[in-house]
Amino acid sequence: MASSQKAAAGVPDPDADKDKLEVSMTKLLERLDTASAYVDSVVDGKTPGDVEVGRQIANIVASVPGLEPEALDDMFSETMQDLLMVSYLSNITKTQLTIADKLNATLGV
Repeated sequence: MASSQKAAAGVPDPDADKDKLEVSMTKLLERLDTASAYVDSVVDGKTPGDVEVGRQIANIVASVPGLEPEALDDMFSETMQDLLMVSYLSNITKTQLTIADKLNATLGV
C-alpha cells in the first residue's frame, strides 16, 4: 500500500514518520551548530556578545529536560514499537475483513 493510501486509510506509516524525524533532527543539529558557533565566537572575543541572545540561549538550554541518552533511546524505541504494532494490527484487521468479504460473497451471504 502506498504512503498516500495509508495516510488516507488512517494507517500510520513508520517510514514516513522516520523520514520526518530525520529531517527534523537534521534541522535541529544545524541550528545547534549555528548557536554553538555563535557562543564560541563570543567566548573567543571575535564577536561582541548580545545579552538578549545569551538569555534566549540560556532559556532554551534550561528548558531541555535532563534525560540520559539511554532513557531517550528507550522512549524512542518504545514509541516506534507501539507505532509498528498499531500498523501491524491494522493490516491484520484489513486482511481479516477482506477474507470475510470474500467468504460472504462466495457463500452468497
